[in-house]
Amino acid sequence: MSGISFRSLTFMFLIAFLVWVSSIETCIARRGKHWRQSRYAAAASLSKKKGKSHGYGSGHHNYHNGGSKPKAPPYKTTPSSPKTKPPPAPSPPIPKPKKGVPSTPPPQKGYSHSQQSNVFDVLHFGAKGDGKTDDTKAFQAAWAAACKMESSTVVVPSEFVFLVGPISFSGPYCQANIVFQLDGTIIAPTDSQPWGKAILQWLEFTKLRGITVQGKGIIDGRGSGWWQDAPYEDPYDDERKLIIPLNSTVQERPPMPVRYELSGKMPSIKPTALRFYGSLNVTVTGITIQNSPQCHLKFDNCMVVVVHDITVSSPGDSPNTDGIHLQNSKDVLIHGSSLACGDDCVSIQTGCSNVYIHNVICGPGHGISIGSLGKDNTKACVSNITVRDIVMHNTMNGVRIKTWQVTYNLHTHMIKNSSSDTALVRIEKGLLKKAKI
Repeated sequence: MSGISFRSLTFMFLIAFLVWVSSIETCIARRGKHWRQSRYAAAASLSKKKGKSHGYGSGHHNYHNGGSKPKAPPYKTTPSSPKTKPPPAPSPPIPKPKKGVPSTPPPQKGYSHSQQSNVFDVLHFGAKGDGKTDDTKAFQAAWAAACKMESSTVVVPSEFVFLVGPISFSGPYCQANIVFQLDGTIIAPTDSQPWGKAILQWLEFTKLRGITVQGKGIIDGRGSGWWQDAPYEDPYDDERKLIIPLNSTVQERPPMPVRYELSGKMPSIKPTALRFYGSLNVTVTGITIQNSPQCHLKFDNCMVVVVHDITVSSPGDSPNTDGIHLQNSKDVLIHGSSLACGDDCVSIQTGCSNVYIHNVICGPGHGISIGSLGKDNTKACVSNITVRDIVMHNTMNGVRIKTWQVTYNLHTHMIKNSSSDTALVRIEKGLLKKAKI
């Protein structure tokens, strides 16, 4: 009985032990499955909160028995997201080449290929240069472009002939120090239509700060058609009576040149070929001005003017074709030039001061003149005029002062070192004084 009891107790203890062990393994298994699921959920939520860079390896480090899922899908999808964003990257480079590359097709016709270019060739603005096509608009367009840029240059190229009507290269809103590079030839119209009724100048530069006209080109006024309609005598100055003969005979009336090239009767007012008005720091050098209808080169209300190494050429019998005319201008230097015309080589009107003329060849012409001054009892002031080292040939006078009233405080000793074949100094109207060589 006792044996049976011991065996039964042992058997029952063994069964109880097995039952207890099995219950422990089941609990452990359930605990492990729940732990793995909770860890996956925690890792996924952590990767969403902290970003893609903090999710790698946190769950992988806690797998105990080398489970079958060491690499969870959430960790593969997170690094793939930055790789999908590079496709839109090509869009930013598209505008960059447009900003960096110079604009090959220029914004305005006539510009060169370089954005920084400040040279404006009239040919690039549509000028033909064939001597027949009206190139006035092309010159206007080239000037308009150059006017906007400081130290720019308008180029009139050589080996071309440009037909240009009356035109004004004007400020006052132009930038400073513009160069007009004249190497070709500019000719005036032969038709009366472009001139209207009362145009006083053909080519005009107005209200500029720093303007230079330079080069080896020619400005041809083709003025013979205007000359033949004009009387030889100046109505206010019958200069023919004052001619000092160079030989024993003098023609009663020199013949007018008949070189009629113009179509239609020209206006009674004759234009000046090249005029500067209201400008500061003006330079004219190298060019030739010929056959102007009236005055060749005029400065009016200008300051700091330099004229050198230019040529003025028109017949000695062309009426009223002064070489250089100054009016209300100050600080003027003229030197190294040849002036041949049908009137004064240099005429100096009221309002001029600090004028220095030297090393100039004058002739044919009427010499170098101051005046006429003081007409109708008006006040006229001219001061500090120096003329020296002048060669005059075939001229009516040397240097003369023309006044309508008696002149006081006149100093003629400043006129010196001049070579002339006529009277050196002549004071007309109020006083008459001759100083022959």
